[in-house]
Amino acid sequence: MINKNIKKFASLLTADAGNYEKLLKDIEKEGFNGIHFDVMDGHFVKNFAFSPQIIKSLRKYTPLPFQAHLEIESPSDFIDLFIECGCNIITLHPQTCKIKRELRYLRARNITTSVAIDPDIKISEILDYISLIDNVIIMSVYPGFGKQKFLVHSLEKIKNLKNIIINNQLPVTISIDGGINPNNENQIIESGCDILIYGSSLFN
Repeated sequence: MINKNIKKFASLLTADAGNYEKLLKDIEKEGFNGIHFDVMDGHFVKNFAFSPQIIKSLRKYTPLPFQAHLEIESPSDFIDLFIECGCNIITLHPQTCKIKRELRYLRARNITTSVAIDPDIKISEILDYISLIDNVIIMSVYPGFGKQKFLVHSLEKIKNLKNIIINNQLPVTISIDGGINPNNENQIIESGCDILIYGSSLFN
């Protein structure tokens, strides 16, 4: 049983695209707290997924928050499109843009700011601008494809980040994305994670 203080987001990357309306209603009934969209352009990662037009078409089916995870090159060119299509949270990879500038812009637009840390990126690399971040996604798989195995060393990154947040009294939440299932979710929560992003384990 997951602690009620822990939030759950559903990633639609591996979901059945033929029945999104029912799917979103079911996700809502199951008590999920938000919808996660992996936006991919075929360049930053070798896959394609979720244009702003698709996300906008789904906005009418649920009041749940929408998170656009921009796994794309030059995300600054497209941020406004995802805000306009109804996304409440925008996640950026720091290596794809001038991250401080984009986080300040998102704050000015009243959008929840989020940064995704790939498995090879250290926590120390985001500390210089952590005051601009509302949420950090620890990537427990390499971005681009679903159905990958959970990378166990991600647990240590969660613990390290949680200690930094607590010691500095920062209003930052920690999400985990990739390979989450009933066998590892309790261990993830115990490490200090606030938000679990479920994907293939939810839809398969």
